[in-house]
Amino acid sequence: MFTLQAESHKNVTVLRYLGDMLLPDVPQFSRQLEAHLLAPGIKQVILDLSHVGKVDSSGLGVLVSASTKSRGHGRRLVLLTPAPHVAELLKKVEIEGFFPTFDSEEELKGYIPDAAD
Repeated sequence: MFTLQAESHKNVTVLRYLGDMLLPDVPQFSRQLEAHLLAPGIKQVILDLSHVGKVDSSGLGVLVSASTKSRGHGRRLVLLTPAPHVAELLKKVEIEGFFPTFDSEEELKGYIPDAAD
């Protein structure tokens, strides 16, 4: 079970993922993430992963798929403050460089000025 909290900014949506990112959550998470990524006027979705509990490869698969699809539409999925075990899993499966990833909101605001609005 998870919650996805959305905050809208100019051209950017910040999503805060709360809960586990496991196989039973994948269909709903995938639909919600895609809806935000493909929303009119949005150029980037920032996904805060600091409160992710358990995560498995199916959860990571949603991230890769959503990122690939969004790039095809000229948009980008950015990861913010992945929980340590999430960062470790991204590294273990060798996809940590696939996503722009920021360790703090301050670092992110320097890179994506719209996130500060």
